[in-house]
Amino acid sequence: MKAMKKLLEKAKRSRRTQRLRQLLDRAIDRVRDTLAAPEPRLQPVPVRVKRRKG
Repeated sequence: MKAMKKLLEKAKRSRRTQRLRQLLDRAIDRVRDTLAAPEPRLQPVPVRVKRRKG
């Protein structure tokens, strides 16, 4: 059953990295959109990331 546990661990990790990558992509897109805007706005780019404790 050791292999099963390893597989589960791997799946969990990949899901987490997927989620992180998604959040990162979204943040990058938002920054790119802000930079592509014609007038330079100096307000902070809102990036909402819900932090989970644990």
